[in-house]
Amino acid sequence: MTRFKVKYGSATSVAICAVLAVIPAVAFAQTSQAALTAEVSATPAASAAAAPAPAATASPGEDEHPETGGFDPSKLTPEQQQALQLAIVKLSQNPIGNITVFPFQNNFNYGYGPYTRMQYNLNVQPVFPIMLSKDWTLVARSIIPVINQPSSAPPTVCASPYGCPSTFGLSNLQEQMYFGPKTKPDQLIWAIGPIFQFPTATPAALGTAKWAAGPDAVALVTPGKWVLGTLVTQLWSFAGPSRAPNVSSFLVQPFINYNLKNGWALTTAPLMSANWTLPGTKWTVPLGGGVAKTFKNNGQLMQLTVLYYSDIVRPLAAPQTTLRVTWSLLWPVKRGIDIQQLLQQAK
Repeated sequence: MTRFKVKYGSATSVAICAVLAVIPAVAFAQTSQAALTAEVSATPAASAAAAPAPAATASPGEDEHPETGGFDPSKLTPEQQQALQLAIVKLSQNPIGNITVFPFQNNFNYGYGPYTRMQYNLNVQPVFPIMLSKDWTLVARSIIPVINQPSSAPPTVCASPYGCPSTFGLSNLQEQMYFGPKTKPDQLIWAIGPIFQFPTATPAALGTAKWAAGPDAVALVTPGKWVLGTLVTQLWSFAGPSRAPNVSSFLVQPFINYNLKNGWALTTAPLMSANWTLPGTKWTVPLGGGVAKTFKNNGQLMQLTVLYYSDIVRPLAAPQTTLRVTWSLLWPVKRGIDIQQLLQQAK
């Protein structure tokens, strides 16, 4: 991919990317309030009064209820159905939960660079859990960043007939792996593993030419309507051109979710990072939050999140504020689903 000129600045190309990524989410969000409730929909009194079902695993009818591995939620009482609905939402908020997530994270970074322009960053972040055994799970999380980088040219150049060229392309890919044990609902949930970063930036200006690796870890608890935890990574470069700057970067992401009714949640998950190779201010510390909505449309479980952050500590070139809009497709993993455990997690 090559540099290109945007005659009227980078806003046109950013708008196109944003519209393509957000329009599906807006359309799906217009579904009725019964969207998520359909996941665990109520049934006539006779069915609702049925005795609670035992722990369930995949069954011949799993095509009818893929989100619960074939188990029919109508066999639960209305109170248990509400608890199951909450448990599935909390599962989607767990970075290492037994759920496949395919998010499209749109970051609109305002006040970026020396001339406080807007940078657009789309992160495609698929998350896949892999059951290694009945006691251990591997969660693989990829981060595929697409960036529209504003020009660093001064305003006098932007005002000229040549305009301000922006740079659009792929940045450095990351692969995170988390190995964790199966835990009981009232226990600390944790996982650790390696993180790798690859020099895939195209053009090269959108990333670093170094190969990097390091450790990552996540820990969380899920009491009641809360999901509280922290994710931590550290990267060091170990190979690449000697002329390229070394990589030594740290990231800590605390996340707090408080779940309301009907799939709504109050949430915050600021990305606090430190670039140890920078002179002067090394930390970027955002402060903010937003809301999330989990719902279904045509049988597909999904989530829409809108967050706004202001960087209260930042290097000079870092953005001042960020609007983050994420649309995620969700697939609870069929294998190993335990309805009774999910109900216990919602207490």
